[in-house]
Amino acid sequence: MSPERSRLIVARGDGALVGWVLLRRDPDRLVGHWGSIHHLQTRPDRRGRGVGAALVGEARRIARDELGLEQLRLAARGGEGLEEFYARLGWREAGRWPGALRLATTVTRC
Repeated sequence: MSPERSRLIVARGDGALVGWVLLRRDPDRLVGHWGSIHHLQTRPDRRGRGVGAALVGEARRIARDELGLEQLRLAARGGEGLEEFYARLGWREAGRWPGALRLATTVTRC
């Protein structure tokens, strides 16, 4: 991982890893001001305690303040309650992939 193009952000609690997310800058020069969030995961026994929201918030801060990104994207599996989770954090749905397993793409400004 190159610090100019990607960051692994982790959350720890009680000395243990409780969540993580990967933030990446788009490598294409044309859209180099875009980034994407990948693999937001939290320990099941820690869900509902703000770990995921904190990770997304830190990813947005790093994207804006350290990487100079203007827009973030992510893909989330539909029908799992993720649309509501991301909407509460200020994300909006930008589209769905036809024929996919209920996948939605969401976008937010940094």
